[in-house]
Amino acid sequence: MKNFTKRMTLSWLALCINLIIYNEGYGQTKPKWYVVGGAGATALRDFSTTFGDLQYDVTESNASLSYKLESRPSFLINGGAGLSGTFVDNGTLGWDIGLNLRSAGFKLTPELLEQKGELSDFYNDMLPEFGKTKEFRYFAVHLPVSFTYLPFEHVGFKVGADLYYQFSSNITNDQIPFGVLGETMGLTTHYIPKYGRPFQAGAHVGVFAPINDRLRVDLDFFTDITPRLKIRPANPGVSDFNFREMGVRLNTRYYLK
Repeated sequence: MKNFTKRMTLSWLALCINLIIYNEGYGQTKPKWYVVGGAGATALRDFSTTFGDLQYDVTESNASLSYKLESRPSFLINGGAGLSGTFVDNGTLGWDIGLNLRSAGFKLTPELLEQKGELSDFYNDMLPEFGKTKEFRYFAVHLPVSFTYLPFEHVGFKVGADLYYQFSSNITNDQIPFGVLGETMGLTTHYIPKYGRPFQAGAHVGVFAPINDRLRVDLDFFTDITPRLKIRPANPGVSDFNFREMGVRLNTRYYLK
């Protein structure tokens, strides 16, 4: 995964440079600078699995317990600047390159399903605090690249790639066992989480609406390409769970002269 992310980073930088060089050398319209800000929501899951698919059951001679993990979305905020251009003068095909500061994350709540008797201290020491929601947030530099298509005057479409560099600490490494995420999940005898950072690659697709020559509104749906969190079950016969950040964001863009 590290090699894949490194290749994505180099490819992203090469694409940015080539787009700018192309527009400077062949485009009749100079690229336009813009500032952007927006908000949205993110969650950590996969296309077909969630934290709720993890099985937490313990049975001893005179006691048993089962619980699940409820994952909830968290808010996203971002702001920054970028450069936008078209491949030909007043053409419908264009490109965007951005540089944003971004904060997002997810929430996790352990919920008790059933308990009979009292478990031994070995298991009690590893149980999470039921009913308590823990929010996991990160701060990152976000580098989006988009290709745009504007077939109508006020409605366009976009697709592209995202690169993140996280400044926040690793939520599975900062304490034993398996960080604050492992503590919130509980029963580390069942699952071992591993959070990937600092680089993360993603993709997005969306629509945008030019309001006038200076103002534009974007609505994006996005997902990680590489898993952000891998959870390895203690049972070697069960496949790893791979979780990705997914979400939606609404941005307002203002073009500078």
